[in-house]
Amino acid sequence: MLGRMKIITLLLFCASLYGHDVEDDFIKWKRYCRIGAITENNEFGVGTYFRINRRTKYTFKDLRLFAHRISTGDTYLKFRYKDSNKFIKLNKLYHFTVLSFDRNEKVGLNIRSHGSQGVGLFLFNYTYGHINTELSFSYDMMDYLDDTKKTSYVKIGAFWDNDLPIFETKLEFEAIYQISDIIVDDDLSRIEILFEFYYPIMKNINIIAGYEREEYFKQASGYSYFFSIGYEKSIDWKL
Repeated sequence: MLGRMKIITLLLFCASLYGHDVEDDFIKWKRYCRIGAITENNEFGVGTYFRINRRTKYTFKDLRLFAHRISTGDTYLKFRYKDSNKFIKLNKLYHFTVLSFDRNEKVGLNIRSHGSQGVGLFLFNYTYGHINTELSFSYDMMDYLDDTKKTSYVKIGAFWDNDLPIFETKLEFEAIYQISDIIVDDDLSRIEILFEFYYPIMKNINIIAGYEREEYFKQASGYSYFFSIGYEKSIDWKL
């Protein structure tokens, strides 16, 4: 089932490549990969990450794969695709769709299908980066070993990308409010925070350190630290 969903997502990614290219547009492809160590709620493990994206003046298509394995032997896998399109006349505004699938053995989650649609706004653009915010409606369909759950959310997020000459940082903050199928002891409303610090050590290679946290309103929270070696390079594709 997971394999079929990955194939469907990849086909959607390829089919949408020609979705919005105007005459004076440019096309830029880039790939990223990482491998490193993580500590998650006082348990240690290893993680890897692969990403490829296609950027034009008005579109952004991004495909990511995450894989973690911790000392208890549990694994976490996530496959995510995001498709964003700027409005031509109001190019600080954009709309987007996110589709993802993940599996988390530690909490008995066989597979979670996630979908999200919303709008975003670039609040500030400056020489070394930008700040943007997003508002979206999202849903999850979660298949546990002994149960299936469906929930929907409203998500509000703020994102800061800062690319300085010496180093780069990323800060993400999302507030997620569950609006359906709420059970008193099973409310999944939460705050998610991610911070990453990039330091280049040679051409196309970075040291990456980061912290992420899920702060649930009515459940136990989780956090992790990670330290990775990352590789990134542009791809000379014209698709």
